[in-house]
Amino acid sequence: MNEKRQLIDILNSAIGEALSNLHTATIAKVTAVQAKTISVQPVINRVVDGKSIKLPQFTKVPPLFMQGGGSYTAHPIAVGDYCLLIFTERCFDRWYSGSDFQDPAEFRMHDYSDGIALVGVNPQAGALTIPSVIQHTGDTNQDGDYTHQGDRTQTGNQTIIGDLHVDGNITCTGKLTAATATIGGIDFGTHTHPGDSGGTTGGPQ
Repeated sequence: MNEKRQLIDILNSAIGEALSNLHTATIAKVTAVQAKTISVQPVINRVVDGKSIKLPQFTKVPPLFMQGGGSYTAHPIAVGDYCLLIFTERCFDRWYSGSDFQDPAEFRMHDYSDGIALVGVNPQAGALTIPSVIQHTGDTNQDGDYTHQGDRTQTGNQTIIGDLHVDGNITCTGKLTAATATIGGIDFGTHTHPGDSGGTTGGPQ
């Protein structure tokens, strides 16, 4: 029985050692933002031989954005943001360089070097309240067509660079200012009327 117990202990120790180096995912904080990658540092320490060890900063980590075809949603990333750092099963260096269906450049597995960051997880103190509808906070820059169905309420100013086409009524409860206006084919900036005594009036003043 002692030999069996010893074998079990050895196996458990070996399994524990293997699992301690099997990296799947951890929470990290953004430490730097580059053009296409970020640097992050895990905020959960490792415990080795009873000692708490702070993990180093990981650089050139690709962030994950929601994308489909040519459409995508990319959010700004700031130093101090938290992220879920996901470690891929194999080395993805060759894939990241643009080569599909290749053997891994290195045969490491579940390694800290192969992390992808999903930014947007927060501790309890900074957790976002789950809204009942889609909520957006911050500036938005959209490139492409936009289709909206349903009512829309906006608080704040709106600037449009380009044409505005409205198929329906416009109700204005404030002052409407326009450099030029054409209504029913008549230019209200230059139009004239027939004069009471013949001829035409001058332009609007």
